[in-house]
Amino acid sequence: MASTGDQNASVGTAVTAENNPLRVAADKRLPRIAGPCSMVMFGVTGDLAQKKLLPAIYDLANRGLLPPGFSFVGFARRDWTDAKFAEVFYDAVKAHARTPFREDVWESLAQGIRFVSGAFDDADAFTDLATTVQKLDMERGTGGNTAFYLSIPPDWFAPVTERLQAAGLSDAESDTWRRVIIEKPFGDNLESAQQLNAIVEGVFPPDSVFRIDHYLGKETVQNLLALRFANQLFEPIWNANFVDHVQITMAEDIGIGGRAGYYDDVGAAKDVIQNHLLQLLALTAMEEPIAFSASAVRAEKEKVLASVRLPEDLNASTSRGRYTGGWQGGEEVRGYLDEDGVQAEKNTETYAAITLNVNTRRWAGVPFYLRTGKRLGKRVSEIAVVFKRAPAYLSPPVPPKNWARMRLLFGCSPMKASRCVSAPRCREVRWMCGM
Repeated sequence: MASTGDQNASVGTAVTAENNPLRVAADKRLPRIAGPCSMVMFGVTGDLAQKKLLPAIYDLANRGLLPPGFSFVGFARRDWTDAKFAEVFYDAVKAHARTPFREDVWESLAQGIRFVSGAFDDADAFTDLATTVQKLDMERGTGGNTAFYLSIPPDWFAPVTERLQAAGLSDAESDTWRRVIIEKPFGDNLESAQQLNAIVEGVFPPDSVFRIDHYLGKETVQNLLALRFANQLFEPIWNANFVDHVQITMAEDIGIGGRAGYYDDVGAAKDVIQNHLLQLLALTAMEEPIAFSASAVRAEKEKVLASVRLPEDLNASTSRGRYTGGWQGGEEVRGYLDEDGVQAEKNTETYAAITLNVNTRRWAGVPFYLRTGKRLGKRVSEIAVVFKRAPAYLSPPVPPKNWARMRLLFGCSPMKASRCVSAPRCREVRWMCGM
């Protein structure tokens, strides 16, 4: 047993990136904790913030992964006080948090919650924001470190970034940092993405800009690397000699809800295929990186994406559509054009599919089918690696042309196991693909 002196020394140990007395010892998912810092979130009244981001902040606090003085500032046009925003934050946590609610954790987190009311182009509001951040530095010991999370429509990324610079919020002093987190989509096309990139990196250093594809944060998606490179069973057959084709699907059984303002300008292809599904394609097709570091994994993914080729006949290799009204799950639902805020003349799709080829030795001749949509038969996010048929001399009681192919299904949703489906009787062998 430790002596009394040892125990007192342990109690008095400073909070560092490697030592956090509030962290749950059994939780090994993150090797480090955040140092003193605050976060400013633009768009805290949006659907993404309410259902995902605010509950995620609480979950981090509940797991002991936030520093004791962590502070959170919400920025939106609502005329709210700090107390009112704290109530909204509380309701979002109670409704959507993934960890059990603990009153003591919430009370500690709530002490650092603030709200600044204003529009994204209101210079005075950004001055108030700068004052709020400075007060938190002094009162809560956030150390001058601030992350700005832009959970806002893409058209506002550049104006908000420039307002942060004008208010002096982007300037980090010695031994401090200022960072910006930008949700997808990052621009409408290559030209607009390059213009936005120039504006953002003109305000923040490149290593302080985080372009977020939240889909990659799913543990099941991250575990795909373990399935491939830490498993000797699959690597020898993970190529064109054995694989017939690959299907990558993200289907939803819901409509757009109240997101017409965003979705009607984007559509299914830009909302899902050009980010989520292309990232899954890269993880599926990439070669083994030299290390499991961000730069090494990115380098291999870039090689895959640079090798992607479109089919010559796009009319035969792509598909677009949108859902109509009808019945789903015993409930009558509206068609896309009947949703509030939708403009028919924009011709926005809610379903999109495309066939791509990866022009590498490993995948030559193997088509990759990417598809996504809303109001489909069921919710599913998965990668299906479909293998070639067995030789015909293995004669089952059905003609070879009717044989089902062996499929490796990798679920990309929480609590989904990968499974192997064999032909022709479709028996299943299940195993978890945890790290």
